[in-house]
Amino acid sequence: MVNEDRAAFLAAADVSRETLERLDRVIDTLGVWRKKSNLIGPREWSVIWTRHVADCYQLLDLIPEDAKVVDLGSGAGFPGLIIAAARPTGHVTMIESVGKKCAFLRAAIDAAGLPATVRQERVESVPHFAADFVTARAFAPLPKLLDYAAPWLTKGATGLFLKGERWKEELTEAGQRWNFAYEAIPSRVGGSGKLMSIRELRRGRQ
Repeated sequence: MVNEDRAAFLAAADVSRETLERLDRVIDTLGVWRKKSNLIGPREWSVIWTRHVADCYQLLDLIPEDAKVVDLGSGAGFPGLIIAAARPTGHVTMIESVGKKCAFLRAAIDAAGLPATVRQERVESVPHFAADFVTARAFAPLPKLLDYAAPWLTKGATGLFLKGERWKEELTEAGQRWNFAYEAIPSRVGGSGKLMSIRELRRGRQ
């Protein structure tokens, strides 16, 4: 079933042979680690390519080849590992506080030879470092996510956040605390989710 799901993803996405090799190594590593760590639910495994990889892959339309990316709350590696697999001349810094998840991320990076590093820290405790983009998926509601991403977004980075059906409500709440420019791009994996592009972040009136 996973092979059929992979084939469906490849039929809809433009993926180079080299990138696919790296993605395969990432997903193979996840397949091993998911059996011993709570990285992804059993029901999600059958749609790992068409739901999870595809959801993250759409970010690449907005991320240049050599971009420096910081991924917040990386968990099972979506989108951090997927971006690193497709952007071999860039770099992804993945921030994750849970030790077992960090161990998996490092194993996947090693297996696929990815241009990425893992920092085992709480996101709010990480000091600013240079980055062009900040990414996150299923990590926090947008108002809190902007708090976490502010060290980078207020210094010129662009936020790329995959949000679900509550994106409008979250956007309204975020606008009460922050001023920013945004674009809500329809998700290519269907449903009412959006790819939120956030830039020019600055603190609003309290």
